Amino acid sequence: MEDYSVLKEKNIMVLAGGWSAEREISLKSGLAVSKALEELHFNYNFKDLHSKIEVENLSSDIDLVFIALHGRGGEDGYIQRILEDKGIMYTGSNPESCEIAMDKSETKKIWRDLLLPTPDFVEIKKAGTPEMKLTPFLSEEKDITALDQSFVVKPSREGSSYGISIVKPGKGSLEDSMREAIKFDETLIVEAFVPGRELTVSILGQKVLHPIHIKPSGSFYDFKSKYESNTTEYLKAKLSRNKLQEIKEIAWHAFSSLGCEGWGRVDFIQDEKDNFQLIEVNTIPGLTETSLFPKAASFEGISFKDVIAKILFLACKDH
Repeated sequence: MEDYSVLKEKNIMVLAGGWSAEREISLKSGLAVSKALEELHFNYNFKDLHSKIEVENLSSDIDLVFIALHGRGGEDGYIQRILEDKGIMYTGSNPESCEIAMDKSETKKIWRDLLLPTPDFVEIKKAGTPEMKLTPFLSEEKDITALDQSFVVKPSREGSSYGISIVKPGKGSLEDSMREAIKFDETLIVEAFVPGRELTVSILGQKVLHPIHIKPSGSFYDFKSKYESNTTEYLKAKLSRNKLQEIKEIAWHAFSSLGCEGWGRVDFIQDEKDNFQLIEVNTIPGLTETSLFPKAASFEGISFKDVIAKILFLACKDH
């Protein structure tokens, strides 16, 4: 058991809100973290950020920041760089790792180079402009017809499934899906749709937690399923001993290959042949009542309070 007494001496700031599309979710995460800190009797303040000026004006008297900012400003390395410049310790991964993990396209390129399993994809830069550039990253012939059956269109740098849509033969159009995704980023991914079950693996320090099986009521785990649905099921994934070991090893390799540390979550699809396909890494997963990270911890007998204390403790060690 860790000795968290050192944290009682720290002046902790919880940063939440922000200016990304995930602002409202961030506020919920930040308030949940604050409640845990209250119960732990730690010295903390909560700040609802609205602009970059507020970040740049943060007091250097703060010892430690719990970053509860999701999406741009929180998971793209911006806030981490500011805090490092000010000499303030913070939770989670370093700026460079956050920036890479936020960019799904760059993340997948690294995984492909390391021969980690991830669906084929086409990267579209400057989408919707005359300078649009399309680059296939396919396992066989370099031809986008490999994605002709069904595919997923997503903005490269956005979270909480914003701007993501599935296009199937005769259902929806690539143009409409791109138009929706462009609202969030000019770099898009058109990814091969992999039928299967959605799994997610949370990482806390050196511990890889038991995977969760997500059973959304819709076709995939979109924003509505994540935060508004009462019918999405979160189950302790049933896997053989060998498959459990395999997914944990892939998750750790995928996480550490980006330079991530502290805590995070790795999302997968287990395809119809029982193979695991990497989808993305979340460097600051949600911490709301319905969030996956606290659920994974609870399956291991780790309380929400202990999760928060452990994340802060790791920040003191890592930074």
